[in-house]
Amino acid sequence: AVAEGSSLPFSGTAQTETPPPPPPLQQQQQQQRDSQEALRAWRWGLEMGIWMFLGYAFQAVGLVFTTAQRAGFLLYLNVKFVPFFARILLGRKISIPTWASAFTALMGTALLSFDGTTVGFNVGDAWSVAAAAASAMFILRLETATAKVSDSSALNAACLWTVAGATLVWSLVDGLVTKLSTPSIASSLLEYTAANIIQVGMSHPVAIVYLGGVTTALANYIQTRAQKNVTAERASLIYAMDPVYGAVFARFFLGETLGPLGIGGAGLITVAAATNAFLDLGKKAEVEEEKDDKETKGTDEEVSSSIEMPN
Repeated sequence: AVAEGSSLPFSGTAQTETPPPPPPLQQQQQQQRDSQEALRAWRWGLEMGIWMFLGYAFQAVGLVFTTAQRAGFLLYLNVKFVPFFARILLGRKISIPTWASAFTALMGTALLSFDGTTVGFNVGDAWSVAAAAASAMFILRLETATAKVSDSSALNAACLWTVAGATLVWSLVDGLVTKLSTPSIASSLLEYTAANIIQVGMSHPVAIVYLGGVTTALANYIQTRAQKNVTAERASLIYAMDPVYGAVFARFFLGETLGPLGIGGAGLITVAAATNAFLDLGKKAEVEEEKDDKETKGTDEEVSSSIEMPN
């Protein structure tokens, strides 16, 4: 009887407790966890940095050929790309309202491209659409990245270092192409590239500090921290005012204007994207509420069954 009693859970509790590891072992385990966390930060930071760089690069090239207002509304198509990429990559279903809003956004893009103030749909608009696709991938993948990496600062730093490295490679390639096409340049590739970078920095110091520090480093850090608890669909809803801000700033700082068709197209893009994001958000909230109700019901049934069990 004593032997049988020794196998009861309450009698063996003290025996099953594992003593804490010695301090050196604790330090080793902590170092291993830190190393694994750093590797995860660099793995996801590398991917997020590539998507961010592609978005910036495509946007910069596009702005050479199109206006800031048009680029702003075309870039907002990233909200439309998010659910479609989620369908392709994650298998999420595309609802009928999503298809309807996608068609509405397409009509808005057509009106914006042929508003009469510029020469139709140009190569700059195409680059802007490509930038929107890269931005959509960044938003979608950031949802997973923030779940995998707990340290938002490390993820943001790895992402920005990746962008910086890719930008340096782009500058070197651009310098190489220029040297090959202009044999009269006597300086080396590194000297020529460094001279161009210094010249741009001296000519536009405020713009570089603002674009690099505020709209890139600070904005990405805030987005990385915020999207740890926010889905891609909800984030796309929050970004609904992006093209409006862009249009206002372009009007006051650059003097750009849209024609009647352009204004109508911009409105269609904004309404379509915001409406679809709102519907996706509401649907997701309903699903989460149903899931919570099922979990609560299951917990109540378990409690009831435990109470009814005979002693």
